[in-house]
Amino acid sequence: MQQLQWQDRFNIGVEIVDQAHRRLFSIVQKIMELYVEKHEDKFACVEGIKYFKAYAIKHFAEEEAYMRKAGYSGYLAHKRLHDKMKRETLPSLERELYASDFSTEAVQRFIGVCSGWLTGHIIIEDRAITGRTAGELVLPQPDDGQSVIRAVMTYPLQEMFGLNVQFIGVFSPGDTITDAQYYELTCSGRQGQRLRLILVIGEHLLLQAAGLMFGIEFTARSEIVRFAVREIAQSLIQRAAVCFGEDSGAYQLEGDRFLEAGEYSRMFAERDPQYSLLFRVGQECFALCVDQMPQSGCPSSEGF
Repeated sequence: MQQLQWQDRFNIGVEIVDQAHRRLFSIVQKIMELYVEKHEDKFACVEGIKYFKAYAIKHFAEEEAYMRKAGYSGYLAHKRLHDKMKRETLPSLERELYASDFSTEAVQRFIGVCSGWLTGHIIIEDRAITGRTAGELVLPQPDDGQSVIRAVMTYPLQEMFGLNVQFIGVFSPGDTITDAQYYELTCSGRQGQRLRLILVIGEHLLLQAAGLMFGIEFTARSEIVRFAVREIAQSLIQRAAVCFGEDSGAYQLEGDRFLEAGEYSRMFAERDPQYSLLFRVGQECFALCVDQMPQSGCPSSEGF
């Protein structure tokens, strides 16, 4: 059976924090082993999920104490992310688990959300505590939106893939990526603005990236992969928002889904998205399209 693996490249260099992260990954792995792989021992699965929640809350408190002691300037924004996870995300996942009588789909969602949130949070937010993230670099001026997005996203994407990620230019929605998967994530802002992010990536590269992040060989797209990608994408949006002068909670998730190729083509038939970035990993490419729209759904040139 494949194991959800902690990888040393995700260490931030603070032992009390790294130790807790390793433990949280091991708890998620045990839940996967008990219920998703073996389809048995529901009671043990229930107890594992309770333990994950309790340990996560304990870890958040310890990490926040470390940030206060270190005088970390991003403490309040970081704490808000912890608070949202423990007060909204985890209770919502628990409600779904019990409502579905711990269905395989609900457990897969729990695993995907928790592992994806942990990975994105470690790479993008926790590393900022020690100054090891793109968010701590000198960025272009916020009015140069494409350069800011590129600077913010390249480093964490490189960490997630475990390979060198290169920005190679502007992506056109008419460009071809072999066996492309189109993943859309939409968020709403406090003033009614709406943000759409679309990842255009070949299926092989998507599964390879998920495998590198979790130490598992994925052979097909699954709910675990989908929800992990969703959480990581949200972490990227939160970090980008901060670099545009907004707080990390400026955008709230509306929904996410994989699009059909025809639906994606129709979406940008009359105009290109506001920002379209093309990246290369090895011999393969993927794209990120970021589009800001007002509440009415019409394109907007204002804001991030």
